[in-house]
Amino acid sequence: MKKLAITLVLVIGLLVAADFGSAAFAEYQVSKRVAQQLKLPEQPEVSINGFPFLTQVAAGNFRDVQLVANAVPVEPFNEVGIEADLHGVKVATSEVIAGTAEQFTVDQLVGRVKLKASDVARLIGVQDLTIEPAAPDALADDDGNISESDKRLAEGGDDQRAPVQLDGTVNIAGSDNKVRVIAVLSLVNGKMEIEPRELELNNSALGPIDLPPIFEQSVLKQFNTTLDPGMLPFEVQPTAVRAERGALVIEGTAENVTINGTGVTTG
Repeated sequence: MKKLAITLVLVIGLLVAADFGSAAFAEYQVSKRVAQQLKLPEQPEVSINGFPFLTQVAAGNFRDVQLVANAVPVEPFNEVGIEADLHGVKVATSEVIAGTAEQFTVDQLVGRVKLKASDVARLIGVQDLTIEPAAPDALADDDGNISESDKRLAEGGDDQRAPVQLDGTVNIAGSDNKVRVIAVLSLVNGKMEIEPRELELNNSALGPIDLPPIFEQSVLKQFNTTLDPGMLPFEVQPTAVRAERGALVIEGTAENVTINGTGVTTG
């Protein structure tokens, strides 16, 4: 399933409840319907934030709605994390009461997909893979020098590129070896590209060991890959990537979004 557009299912869950006395009931309705639509093994977490809830219902303005679904199968991945943050969800109060809303608007919508280390490991053939944000000086050379573009990258000044540290076990000349790869994660045409920069062999208690160039290039090539997470929630266009502990993250932000049964529009 490449298209992760959670559209009317969200607002239906918010609005069909006859008893608006409890935000928890509305959250349950959203969670149940999203699980049905995405065929999830477990219901996602849904939070309708802001107090009081009844005032938001009466105004037809839900200030902050958050949705988190884990372990969603999205070919070729087995356990994608999906998150959506909706700020300023607006719908006519009469339609709230009647449960007949066919569309709603959102002031700001953030859609996010997380590719977990276990999925990335399986696709690139690396055992025991861990993912971490790389240290600020990880892209510096042996003398501590760093290019201006990499310095800006290390300081978080580029939303579409991020340094990442990948640790795992690979087969080198018939034996398993623990390695650490420092790479740059980039957003390219809606996909994630991993460009490995540096390699360390971490088998020795004495510290990192340099590999012969032929083996080093073979390992770096294994980590050099493109990952396609598919469409973000609500069809938001991706605008940023980053690494966090245990996952690679791609996300997008859209303003003034209208969501209805035929799709999502911005303007």
